Amino acid sequence: MPLRKRGSKRRPTADGGVQRTPLSPVENAIRWLGGRRRFEREVSRHLRGAGYERAACEEAVARLKELGLLDDAETCRAFLRDRVRFAPKGRAILLAELLRKGAEGPVAEAALEEALPAEAEADVATDWLRRSLPRWRNLPEGIARRRMWSALARRGFPRDAARAALVRVAGEQLEDRESLSEENGANVAPEEP
Repeated sequence: MPLRKRGSKRRPTADGGVQRTPLSPVENAIRWLGGRRRFEREVSRHLRGAGYERAACEEAVARLKELGLLDDAETCRAFLRDRVRFAPKGRAILLAELLRKGAEGPVAEAALEEALPAEAEADVATDWLRRSLPRWRNLPEGIARRRMWSALARRGFPRDAARAALVRVAGEQLEDRESLSEENGANVAPEEP
């Protein structure tokens, strides 16, 4: 089977042959989207890179918006839902990621406020820290806390949210150690936080 030229579609002819016709910008964009959410700017950049004129790209983006295939606000919300659930980071880093991907500033900020209000940042940091605890379980307490603090800072959590998360998780660890000591009958006093 001959290789198919990229950016074209095959149509059978009356004599049994195959005619190749170039894809319209809308067809090209729909293929590129492939069921994945993307920002308008990403689609426009893709079409420009594929060699379409600026006007044709703008028309294609407008048509995709009409069809409901492009919605920057919904793309921001979906991105943030996944990010907060699977790979949480601080609001500043999330906003920078959205802007880099192609979201407009006001749209990204509104979606961020909806998905991760500033008050909830400490809760998200705490959840992430709890899930990551196995990394630091076998380390001395002081080293573990420094590493947790550094990990939260690298993820972009602000100082207040990181501190609150660290205090919550450290408090839970102290309670766990005390209950283990009581179960084992040991009279070992927990270390001060």
